[in-house]
Amino acid sequence: MSKITINRENFNVDERELEQGALSIGRSHDNALTIDDPAVSSHHAQIVTVFDSSYVEDLGSTNGTFVNGKKVKTHTLHNGDVLTIGHYQILFQNETDSTAQDAEATLLFGVSQLEELTTKAKQRDRVKTPPPRKKPQPPAAATSPANKPKLEVHDNNGQPAPGNTELPDIGDGADILGKTHPVPPAPPLHNRRKGDNSLLPSLKVIALAVLVTVITFTLLMLIFK
Repeated sequence: MSKITINRENFNVDERELEQGALSIGRSHDNALTIDDPAVSSHHAQIVTVFDSSYVEDLGSTNGTFVNGKKVKTHTLHNGDVLTIGHYQILFQNETDSTAQDAEATLLFGVSQLEELTTKAKQRDRVKTPPPRKKPQPPAAATSPANKPKLEVHDNNGQPAPGNTELPDIGDGADILGKTHPVPPAPPLHNRRKGDNSLLPSLKVIALAVLVTVITFTLLMLIFK
């Protein structure tokens, strides 16, 4: 519950409980709170109360509205605030606001303490929990002749020969399947005749050609002589 106490020169003039809505303050008689003071405007200010909250609003007065010595246009009122309007002081009191402030202070203290405890707990967990270690990887098995795969030779029947069978040499007469193929016979050689190696036919052709040339030349000489 909120209320205001109106004082002038330290004398208690009036006291009002604030209801929901607006309480108009001014020199005019149509205000909810009339203050007979030449320094107060006809409609000087108003106090608006909504649920448990109240605020003061200046209505364009000539000399202004002050809260705790500061001139304001609008101001949310808290328990213990003093409004100055003209030569009057209005004390605002709110029991709910006072209780809420105490509860808020306790809540803020509790949240701060909780955050501090949470931070300390996280720091303890970081100290206690060591980082996970990596498992050592087994070394790769070295390749040795014993680990090499064995070569198996199959025959035509599709049965693998047991054991480590060596490949046949290229010079062997046997093939990979272990069978021997007959070597084809070489073609027969024919003896050449003696006349095949003689140069006589070539010499005959050359001599005949020379003879024909000489005869032709001689005839030409006789004709053109």
